Amino acid sequence: MRIKRKTSTIPFGYKLDEDDNRYLLSVDEELDALESILPMVASKSLSLREGALWLSHKTGRPISHQGLDKILKQRNVATT
Repeated sequence: MRIKRKTSTIPFGYKLDEDDNRYLLSVDEELDALESILPMVASKSLSLREGALWLSHKTGRPISHQGLDKILKQRNVATT
């Protein structure tokens, strides 16, 4: 999937389109891993730090616990 770039930061799950740097391309492996971990972090089965470490290990792309928290808040995923 291709989306228009809005900021200078490349969000987790996307990479810069090499043909046109105004657009981002989705990285399905990263997005799938993110979707699988969000419910566990939201339900507090995993901490933000554990979730971020797992994502970094699984995808090879670093993400901080603050970055994961920001994604949770952007998606309005309630933590119980």
